[in-house]
Amino acid sequence: MKRFSTVFVLLLASCFLFAQGIKPMPPADPAAVAATDANGRTLTISDPIDRLMIVGKAGNMPANILFLFPEVADMHLTLPKTDQGLGDFFALIDPALDAKSRISQQASVEEIATANADLVLMKATHYQSLATKLDQLQVPNYTVSLETWDEWQSELVEFGLLLQNPKRAEEILNLYREKLSFIKERVATVTEPKRLLLLQADRRDNTTSYKVAPDDWLQTWMVQTIGATAVWQGTNKAAAGWSTVSFEQIAAWDPDLIVLISYNTPTRSFLEGVYTSPIWADLAATQHRAILASPHDLMNYIQPVASWILGTTWLAKETYPELFSDIDMVEEVRSFYQNFYSITDERILGILTDAYSTSVEQNRQ
Repeated sequence: MKRFSTVFVLLLASCFLFAQGIKPMPPADPAAVAATDANGRTLTISDPIDRLMIVGKAGNMPANILFLFPEVADMHLTLPKTDQGLGDFFALIDPALDAKSRISQQASVEEIATANADLVLMKATHYQSLATKLDQLQVPNYTVSLETWDEWQSELVEFGLLLQNPKRAEEILNLYREKLSFIKERVATVTEPKRLLLLQADRRDNTTSYKVAPDDWLQTWMVQTIGATAVWQGTNKAAAGWSTVSFEQIAAWDPDLIVLISYNTPTRSFLEGVYTSPIWADLAATQHRAILASPHDLMNYIQPVASWILGTTWLAKETYPELFSDIDMVEEVRSFYQNFYSITDERILGILTDAYSTSVEQNRQ
């Protein structure tokens, strides 16, 4: 009897509430999609993205993932500087970007907010300085990191949800996985791993310094993936980023192969400087002409941009030429841009393949 009374009272209370005009919650928007960004925030959007803005430094990295999706063709874009010093890849495939001004990499939160973009996209490193403040202004924003292969895998899936095209995200991931599987199968036969050193060359005030990447960065992972030994592993003690090494340390490592990287300028001058320097002359890599400039077109391939798979393939071929003699890198570059960026324009493909060929031609001189 007591149980019946409780139920009866609850029914009366419900009737009273509805009589007062309280309505049930409306159903969720069936068109809404949710995606989680690199900083763990979930963004829900209902409409396709029309006005998109990329902000902050390293804007080329979020642009890399954005342009992998066909939806970008219908967007009104505002980008910061995306030219690393070798040319602007994004303006090459979308000339309209050069017809409008770019937003400053140091643009304020207020300036970004007044643009009224449907979505603001940025590198995860700008979370505290920009993203959290845009949250307070209720400006939709999304971060990407893309610093490791694991992050590329997880963030591509989420980005596919964000653009309402998960199928394309899976297509891109499968392209990466197929290339990686091919490389790993070939190098699985290696019994004596080559000792490899990647050095970022930097010249300031007429002084050249050389730096090595952290252990957990994509550059180190690329060397490990091709079945080589990253001789610098465990030595980068910098709080973040590249760490300068002395020539004495380079000589102590005396690796089989050295790859010089420059992200802002062509590497030719650094390569010429090394081969004409008497202090480098006794290195095994110098004597065997095994110091090479890293490949690039309008972006260097040895960095966490979409073309890192080209850099990994090139490293594998240069480190173990007998295992990859059937690989034509010019064709690899061409097919990469056709499959990943859906570029069919022969003029653009020619610019990219020619730029690659020029970048590695110096290694054969």
